[in-house]
Amino acid sequence: MEIATKRLVLREFTAVDLDAVHAYAADPAVCAMVEWGPNTREETAAFLRQCREEKLARPRVTVTLAVTLDSVVIGSVALMAAGSDLVRGPGEAEIGYVLRADAWGHGYAAEAAAAVLELARNACGTTRVLATCRPENLASVRVLEKIGMHQIDYLQGHKLIEGEARDSVVFAS
Repeated sequence: MEIATKRLVLREFTAVDLDAVHAYAADPAVCAMVEWGPNTREETAAFLRQCREEKLARPRVTVTLAVTLDSVVIGSVALMAAGSDLVRGPGEAEIGYVLRADAWGHGYAAEAAAAVLELARNACGTTRVLATCRPENLASVRVLEKIGMHQIDYLQGHKLIEGEARDSVVFAS
């Protein structure tokens, strides 16, 4: 699967992406608002193996794509119809994204997320897309609002991040 946007190409991950993915997955700044990481090299390799397994699954319930700029991996974006604590049934999916720190503030997250939102609606038959972020992550809140999602809930202690229960805001479209 490959999706081209104005500036990005979203494509399947490959084993050769290990160094580029590990560069952001091991960065404490990138991982400060998510429940995984900073990754060891083996954890990053396991993530890439999981992405390859997801690609082969039938039916495919999770699509995790590399976000590339000028053929360089700068992050990932995912659409999960299963394996999410937000998804309640058929027709629902959760979207998530992460970018390396030097790619923040350029609109790439919104561009990638919008493309996956379109994929969810047009190719996957998804009727409701959900997303979460930490309430203090104003950049991520803006990304979700920019792609047309609206806050529908606030979950206290929703995600365990570095041993601390952290709140989440929930968005839907």
